[in-house]
Amino acid sequence: MSKYTLPPLQEDSTVTSVLEPELSQGKFQEKKPQQPSVLRPKLACKVNYYQDQLIFSQDGRDFAFQVNSQSGKILKKFISLMDGTKSMTELQQMFSANNSEFINTIVRHLDEHNLLDDVAQVRVNSGIDTLLELEDLTTELLNQQVDENLFLKSIKSETSQLPINVIYGFLIEHYHFITQQCCFDSPGLSFQSSTKVRQLLNERYTQEYRQDQELVMAALNAIGISREQLADTMPLPETMGMCNALTYWANFEPLFFLSTLGFLAGQTRKNFEFYSKACERVELDSGFINPIRQLANSKLKLEPENLSRRIFQEIPHIDRQTKQRFRGQTYLFVEIYNNFYTAIWNHYSSASHLLRRVSAI
Repeated sequence: MSKYTLPPLQEDSTVTSVLEPELSQGKFQEKKPQQPSVLRPKLACKVNYYQDQLIFSQDGRDFAFQVNSQSGKILKKFISLMDGTKSMTELQQMFSANNSEFINTIVRHLDEHNLLDDVAQVRVNSGIDTLLELEDLTTELLNQQVDENLFLKSIKSETSQLPINVIYGFLIEHYHFITQQCCFDSPGLSFQSSTKVRQLLNERYTQEYRQDQELVMAALNAIGISREQLADTMPLPETMGMCNALTYWANFEPLFFLSTLGFLAGQTRKNFEFYSKACERVELDSGFINPIRQLANSKLKLEPENLSRRIFQEIPHIDRQTKQRFRGQTYLFVEIYNNFYTAIWNHYSSASHLLRRVSAI
């Protein structure tokens, strides 16, 4: 058994002594103080305390640290905190602020005997950090396409007037999207990795889904479109394309699906705010405008909340390969989202009939 000896510590002292290795081969005695390569140390062995010794056991190998009662208490606490969640700097500040080399030496010796794992990379790719990167990428990609999207460009202009059929078509396609929402929300509601995430999704589903559907339906009723008529109506292929993509991700890439919720909610909130103003500019009937205004106002009240961020704060880490995969899927997601609004403009700006009836096929 290899043996390291720690000098005695006084009851009122801080951990400032330098570790004195006593390996028979003397391999550590010639080393100059240096920073350990491990950034966020995590023990990769079992630890036992026996007769003033801390014994590290791994695959039939044992290493013992000789300690006294006081240094043993400090080391046991120190070792218990080497779980990969704290950086070397944090550990040094907690246990040896005036002499960081003491902590460095312990960690370096454990590392050189392969008794530690370094989870620094895992910690860098935390859930919330990964989400913020995806949000930045999504915004950048959308901004590159918005000038070519006549619908998004027109709805944000304070001077342009949307064609009446495009205004109605926007709401018809959103009705189809809302009615398909259960297909991609249901897998998320049973998300297995986190009870907290399931609670957040259930809150969203309960609060928004029914209210949105009823308000959209009230506006469509005001222009003579009934629920029965909509049941006999086909959504645009691009609308179903977005619903199908979200359903796929919800089932097979649930974490990526959850990363899109904050973006979708934020963009829907902004678009309905612009849409409400566009309806007012063309002076549509109050029976149509009032539910739209109510819907826009209800979404504005939720503005401080970002569901994806609340969810990803509950995700401790995302590995590098998964993050890269999510970045690739973000390009596809933005393209599908952009196509959805492009199709609304292209179809309804020239359509002679608002409803694409299944019975007419």
